[in-house]
Amino acid sequence: MKLIRTIAALSFLSILFFLSRSAYAEIELPQANFEDMRRTMTGRITEIINPLTVKMEDGEIIHLAGLDYPDLDYYEPGDIAVTAIKILEDFLTDKDVTLYQTKSKDKGRINRFGHHIAHIVRKEDNVWTQGLLLALGTARVRTTEYNLEMAKQMLAIEDKARINKNGLWEENRFPVLTPKQANDKIGTYQVIEGNIKSVSMRKNRLYLNFGNNWREDFTVSISSFDLKKFTRQKINPQNWSGKRIRVRGWIESYNGPYIKIDHPERFEAIFEQDLETPKVTEKTPKKPKKATKKKTKKNNALPTYN
Repeated sequence: MKLIRTIAALSFLSILFFLSRSAYAEIELPQANFEDMRRTMTGRITEIINPLTVKMEDGEIIHLAGLDYPDLDYYEPGDIAVTAIKILEDFLTDKDVTLYQTKSKDKGRINRFGHHIAHIVRKEDNVWTQGLLLALGTARVRTTEYNLEMAKQMLAIEDKARINKNGLWEENRFPVLTPKQANDKIGTYQVIEGNIKSVSMRKNRLYLNFGNNWREDFTVSISSFDLKKFTRQKINPQNWSGKRIRVRGWIESYNGPYIKIDHPERFEAIFEQDLETPKVTEKTPKKPKKATKKKTKKNNALPTYN
């Protein structure tokens, strides 16, 4: 996917502020497969309230599902959040859209403010709004346990933006953290990558320890109830000791920095499990007859998770 390379701070903001509709034609705008979701509404966007919230012509308020802005303060939004607002204004204002929501009618469609939680597609070209914001590097992925259907597609777009150093990924303010850096970010939503040192089960919770001292180092926990969601996807975190994982969530303080995970889509397993190379025992023939070829077993890698 050909993407716009973004730059930081005011110069980046100025470019996107004056970005015309024709500029979008220079990139391959992202579309999506919504087979796991339900098409629920159509209408016209009339107002961008903030980078996570838009208003429809009929008065309905829509919350953009699956996004996180690392510098979003509703009273004083940072450069990235303000840039996202400008993109949404240019991309969606006075545009007809289609809304896709989770298939469950009971959970995940309405938030506590009464706003509809949805993915937004612009009708004229079927461009996926969340995908565009992720591709430009103006947002990160933030799924919830009731809105996780698009996680795989969203993470793939985010990963490309990070590799291409688009938007927020070009700035040192919002890097993927190491487990040791997590302690400085307690009380914030972060993406953390590191090696799991040990795995243990205590009082119906699974603990993934990223350091040698679980009382101080970064830890991720999963309840036994939520482990069933992993099992349904044939994922077993109990086997992740020694593996490298990328995880995202709200960092709390509990025996050091700590994240509780309630659904598998918060993990990206960026490892391959290698089988041990089998030992081959060679026997020396009694008589030096014809040389024989010994067959060796290949060391194949198991599939990666997610």
